[in-house]
Amino acid sequence: MNEDTASPACLRNGDSTDGKPAPSDIREIADGVFTRQEPASLSPSLWKDREEPAFELKFQLPEEQASSVAAWARQHLNVDPYGVPELDHAYRVHGLYFDTPALDVYHRSPGYKRKKYRLRRYGSGVLVFLEQKRKSAGRVAKRRVQVDEAELERLRETPIELAWHGAWFHRRISVRKLQPSCLISYERQAYFGQNGEGPLRLTLDRRIRVQPADRWAIEEVGDGRQILTEQVLLELKFRCHLPALFKGLMQDFSLTPGPLSKYRLAIQALGRGYRPWEAGG
Repeated sequence: MNEDTASPACLRNGDSTDGKPAPSDIREIADGVFTRQEPASLSPSLWKDREEPAFELKFQLPEEQASSVAAWARQHLNVDPYGVPELDHAYRVHGLYFDTPALDVYHRSPGYKRKKYRLRRYGSGVLVFLEQKRKSAGRVAKRRVQVDEAELERLRETPIELAWHGAWFHRRISVRKLQPSCLISYERQAYFGQNGEGPLRLTLDRRIRVQPADRWAIEEVGDGRQILTEQVLLELKFRCHLPALFKGLMQDFSLTPGPLSKYRLAIQALGRGYRPWEAGG
């Protein structure tokens, strides 16, 4: 499994009864990049080279338009194989985001502008991903490794065992003095394709809920605060040049991309992004 794909159960016995790849059938396709499915369905920011950047365009859509975009995607792209039929072929994603007590990541303080760190879990799976997301000049690159949920306590150890494959993540959050900041859960519909430059990916995120976090554990947000309550977040992901397919989609639906961060929206919704000394007057 890799970025933006999910096994609905993440069983540990390696058995598969529905024709999908067995959850334990994981192979490494690049240094530190693992997948349970063909590379064509991976997120562009994790294709072949974990540090190879890709573009991500984001849009806010009303539900009616988002449903039309989903219908378009079913005609032109492939449905993510790990979607759950009961969720209209979506799957649940849960993220634990890190920041300093002063919210330097949120405020984009010097040294914190380009990188975000988070844990990610798909559904109720026992596997958790340690992720670094780096953005530069409009392009995104991601590095991630997977660990068992029981290993998360190692992120609090000092010193860390350097041989552990999550040591790089531990080192980076320790240097930056990052701590759990908030939890975000949402439902994602995903579609994928490929052109001559690599994979294409279209995702639609709904029912985004957030809550504060102070534990080194990732869990589903149940009764947290909902953000983008009447909107759906659309993301188009591609390697280098805007594909003609996505260009046509944007023209047909009159879509205009804009900056949007789930983490920033979450902090604002939780009332934590205010700096008194920055108030006017």
